[in-house]
Amino acid sequence: MAISTRIRIAIVSFASLFYFKKRSKVIFYHDIHSDKKYTEMSTPIEVFKNHIQIILENGYEIVAEITKPIGQIEICFDDAFLGLFENIDLIKKLKIPIQLFVISSYLNKKNHINKEQLIELNYNSLFIISSHTKSHKILNDISEDEIRAELKDSKSELEGLLGCEVSAICFPEGKFNHRVVQIANSLDYKKQYSSLPGFYYNEVFPSVKRRSLVQFANKTEFESILKGGDHLLSFWYKFKHYKK
Repeated sequence: MAISTRIRIAIVSFASLFYFKKRSKVIFYHDIHSDKKYTEMSTPIEVFKNHIQIILENGYEIVAEITKPIGQIEICFDDAFLGLFENIDLIKKLKIPIQLFVISSYLNKKNHINKEQLIELNYNSLFIISSHTKSHKILNDISEDEIRAELKDSKSELEGLLGCEVSAICFPEGKFNHRVVQIANSLDYKKQYSSLPGFYYNEVFPSVKRRSLVQFANKTEFESILKGGDHLLSFWYKFKHYKK
């Protein structure tokens, strides 16, 4: 384990002693795998199962949408890699709702799910399909017209394919600014997900939700993140992800 990783885990573990109030929060992954791995960001199946067990053992409810300030966990996956679809039986067995953020132009691309598979997931009541933009451009580095196209085209393409409303978006690499938020609001994205750690109701801006990345977390780090230990790093993440 790298020294930087050990230091981060130590900071998160220490901070969790002061933050813990069992407040509701969003956690996210990129993919899961058993044998074949479609991205280096993928989480081994056994690690994912252990995370779910820890959530339940700590008395949280895993929900499709957080509605209470205490005791609920929402789980997201970004990018729509193929491993999640190939391991759909595990999701069904665990009966856990998943919000999947899809890059609309990546459908049918290598290592990603295709349009038919996305339609199949959409028919499954455990899945909510949301936008991860059209082509995963970093939104705070492009023009206003490009931002609008990334958000609008993705929404219209997914809604046309699935025949249902797409009302949430996740910012690529978690990066955004006030202009991105304004455009997303104007396009009727009711929820916008960042990568800034924090509790669900501690919004960055109205409609912008916080999330905690947990894909490589071991037992100690994961339990500490649930308790809010990673919130101490929020200022650092905001420095990296938010541009005025």
